[in-house]
This record gives sequence, C-alpha cells and structure tokens, in this order.
Amino acid sequence: MNDPSLKSLRGFLTAARGKSQERIIIEFLDAVINVNKVADRGSVLINHPRAEKLILFNEGDFLFKKRILDPTKEWPREFGYFDGVAARAFRQGNTMRYSKQGSAPDDFIGNSPIEHMVCIPILTAPGSAFGVVCFHNDDPEKKFDDEEVEQLEAYVDILGLALHTPHPELQLERNVFIVHGRDEGALNELRAMLGKYKVTPRVLADQEKKAQSILRGVEDLLRICKAGFILVTPDDEGHLRGSADPLTPRARENVIFETGLLFAKFREFKRVMILLKRPIELPSDLHGIGYEPFTNLKDIEIKIFNTLIDWGLNPEVRPA
Repeated sequence: MNDPSLKSLRGFLTAARGKSQERIIIEFLDAVINVNKVADRGSVLINHPRAEKLILFNEGDFLFKKRILDPTKEWPREFGYFDGVAARAFRQGNTMRYSKQGSAPDDFIGNSPIEHMVCIPILTAPGSAFGVVCFHNDDPEKKFDDEEVEQLEAYVDILGLALHTPHPELQLERNVFIVHGRDEGALNELRAMLGKYKVTPRVLADQEKKAQSILRGVEDLLRICKAGFILVTPDDEGHLRGSADPLTPRARENVIFETGLLFAKFREFKRVMILLKRPIELPSDLHGIGYEPFTNLKDIEIKIFNTLIDWGLNPEVRPA
C-alpha cells in the first residue's frame, strides 16, 4: 500500500476502532486535513434536531489546537437549517460546492477566509444526515475539481461507516445521568453542584411517564447523556436469608439495575463515577470497580470537578 492517502485513512480506521463518536471525528479531521492535506481547512457540523441547527463540532478546541481551522480567524459556531451551502447539503442529502466568485451571497455565512468549499452530508443511516463535513481552500486558485470531490465523498463515506456503530453517541448537550436511591438530600446536593458547573443532571423520576417501561425510560435518557454518576446511598437494610448476621445498610435494587445499564453504555469509555455514601459497603455486584466514598459530597467536589473535565464537560468556574 504505497498511496499515502490510503495509509492515513487506514490509520484513521485503526485509531477510531472502539472509540466514541467525538474521538472518531477528531481522528478523521486530523487524518484528512493534517496528514492527507486534501484541503487547507475542514470542519464537521453536527445536526442538533432540538435546536434545528447545525453545530460546529469543536471538542476541547481541537480545531484550533490542531490548526484544522485557523485560530486567528472568525468562524461561525452554528447554522440554521436554511443558512448557507452547508445547510443545503444537509437538507438535500447531496454534495454541494461553493466558490466565492460566482456563488449567490446567501450561500455563505460568516466572514471567514474561504474561497472554495465542498460540503458533504454524513450519512450513517437512512432518513436523515448525521451532519455535514465541510472542506475548504483559502487560495482563489485552489478550486476543487471533480476527481478531488469524488475522493472527498469517499472519505466522508468512510467516516459515516465509522460513526454508525460506536457508543456512546456524540452529545451536543451537557447532560449526565444520575442513578440514585431514596436519599433526596444527597441527590439534590449533586444536582446543585452540577448545575453550578453548567451541567444538566438527568434522573428517571423527572421524565414524563411516556415510556412503556422503566427499562425503556432509562434507555431513552441514556441516549441524550454524555456520562453518568451512580449515587449509592444506604437506603435499605438486609442480610442473607437465614443468616444470623446483623442487618447492614445496602442500596436500593433500582440502583443496581440502573447501574448495570449505565455501565453497559459508558464503562468502556470511562464515563461512569460511583459515589458511595458511608456507612454503606460497595454492593457485591460492583466489586472490583473503582468508587469515591463520601460522607458529604462537598468533601469530594474537587474530584467530581476533575471528572467532569475528563468527560469533556469543562466547567466554566472552579470549586469555591
């Protein structure tokens, strides 16, 4: 395999295997812009159905740190479904081209230095595009020809295939799921702490009772969350049947059930944090798993804060 473009794409697929959608997009743009150099710049716009917008994906400012976009220039961060050529590519599900000379004024949004651009929808499943990849050149002489556009479409097809299977899905909203028992005080303290860091806590009890089952309700919530906390509190007491041992504090059964779903979704990506309130012991189902013991959540706030950073939910303020 002597073609360097094939080598870099093979490298992208290897790096993307088993990764989250965020990581896949970062690896893709790095491969096609910085390694293959198929265009001067590039970006991915993600469909946000609730807002009815396309959002510029820039996890941790990677576009500027890796110079995939020029950090000295102004770049729009979101587009309506009818804003410019990228939105038209998304709506129609077809590749669209733009050149500053000869295109309609409303084909372009913003004041960036783009001279020529190709916008290609990312198709991961029938029905609707996941988003749009935009490749652009800043030199008026570097117009994309038909062969180059065909190559770019092949790259985006590969990206669509890579994005089709990973979990967890990319999330544009700052949601985290909370598994909890009956300790309302600890739950409300965790809610308030997350709210201070502009992270939205999601719990099953807050949702409208539309789901056909608890399982379906949890699954629906997990689809819009980026990570999860498991708040294990001493809500019940028990011991083995027939045992003469004293009763010991234990977690509610729903906590163990929801924890299993949370781990199936997020554990591989290290997006689960267990918060264990004393004097409870870790349930036997969870032996061998790391956890953070506490008496008052305030005492471990810095650890929760650092975990949010690890999850890519960078807080705008620091713990007091």
